[in-house]
Amino acid sequence: MYKKRDGGTQNMFTQFNQAFANILLQLLSVLVLVIAVSQVSKDPVRRHCKLVSVAVLLQFVSIIVFMFPAMSTYTEIGVGSSLSTQMYVHHFAGLLVIIFSIYIKLAVDGRIKHIVNPFKLMKITLVLWVIVFIGGLSLYLSLWEGISLL
Repeated sequence: MYKKRDGGTQNMFTQFNQAFANILLQLLSVLVLVIAVSQVSKDPVRRHCKLVSVAVLLQFVSIIVFMFPAMSTYTEIGVGSSLSTQMYVHHFAGLLVIIFSIYIKLAVDGRIKHIVNPFKLMKITLVLWVIVFIGGLSLYLSLWEGISLL
């Protein structure tokens, strides 16, 4: 909160600022992921796995702090059917990325018996993560900048 000239207060963390902060958090997450991918052949167990875990944690924080409240708001006010469909596909695919990432981590660490080869699932998860990120940028541009990519 900060003081306005007329003596009242105004919340500096508006919905737009929250969306922008979320985009910055997503960019940081993708940057950590890019570094993790670059480390896979150099030090797969130590650096790569730790960096991917950090990226997943950043995503999880983003979902809880920014995306879940925003999704609740948009379902209440209603958005166009095309945008609504894009939003639900984005959220579903994003949840798959989180679920796949957790499964991969547990399977690689030997904490669970793997049903699907976690090393093959890593590539699928990476591609899905990139698609979800691009979809999120598209949603951001549509909702906050009035620019439609689809």
